[in-house]
Amino acid sequence: MMYQPTFNSIAIFRFDNRRILTLRVALDTCKTNNVTINTFNAGPDLAKEAGYLFFGQDETDAGYSAGEALAKVPSTEKFCCTNDQPDISVLKKRCDAMKSGVEENGKSNTIDVTVDSNDCDAWKTAIVESCSPDESKDWSTVGLYFPGQPNHKCGVEFLREYNAAYAVASDVSEDLYEGMSDGLNILFGIDQQSYLQGYLPFSHLTLAVTNDQMIENDYIQTGPHQVTEPPSEHFEECAENNFEVCGSDDDDAPLLTTSDGEVIDTSAPDDSTADDESTDDTSPTPSSRSLRQSTDYTHHITLAFGGIIMAIGGYLLAN
Repeated sequence: MMYQPTFNSIAIFRFDNRRILTLRVALDTCKTNNVTINTFNAGPDLAKEAGYLFFGQDETDAGYSAGEALAKVPSTEKFCCTNDQPDISVLKKRCDAMKSGVEENGKSNTIDVTVDSNDCDAWKTAIVESCSPDESKDWSTVGLYFPGQPNHKCGVEFLREYNAAYAVASDVSEDLYEGMSDGLNILFGIDQQSYLQGYLPFSHLTLAVTNDQMIENDYIQTGPHQVTEPPSEHFEECAENNFEVCGSDDDDAPLLTTSDGEVIDTSAPDDSTADDESTDDTSPTPSSRSLRQSTDYTHHITLAFGGIIMAIGGYLLAN
């Protein structure tokens, strides 16, 4: 007899403080009916209060790590959070936590600056007006926190002009990676690992449905994960394909590399054929794409063959 789980499962995702409040009545009804609920992306405090499992990043931890890192730079004296949407609770939490990170590491003089991330000239003007170094000081005394990806483009442009300033950014982007590659004073980007954040809730819900099992934790943190240098081209290809294809159409390309691009040799030498002159060493290593396709074809053939066997068996039993 096939095992039947005792509950169904749903996932509610990308919470913000306004949305979760409007959903609470519906979610409470689901909870009363023994439906498992997972949440992710934002609203961990509200999820915990309601008794839902949360996957994501603690924004207070993220902002604190930015303030702490900027404060530990020996030359920094003034610290600015460049907030392009002051009414968004996530950004407010990040900026408030940055202030705590600075102050708890022995420094002060923190400023929230409202900026327009769609106008880099206006963005730069706002920073110069509010965050310029004190008299007789240079920009190495200034630490900037970009609390979200919309600030990256303007922030990197600003650092190109005022290249003595230091910065930490929440989220990662091509603009941020480019600034890192160019040697700008970007200490790190804070990655909440969004793919992992979206994948985990559904894998756990699948286990709940199939195995009737759930973990006991109420909070699984996917960030803040500090990214201190641009990823390898190999990793970028993997990420762009949502990690479904990690390889290259070039058959001679390595299947695996480290984050700094070093090739990982995954081949195991076969002693039995080491001295066999008939062994063809010139055959190319298949790409991960071709391996994936071969596996898919084998899977389809197996399913088709199994279906034929089942159909024959059914016919024989019926007659």
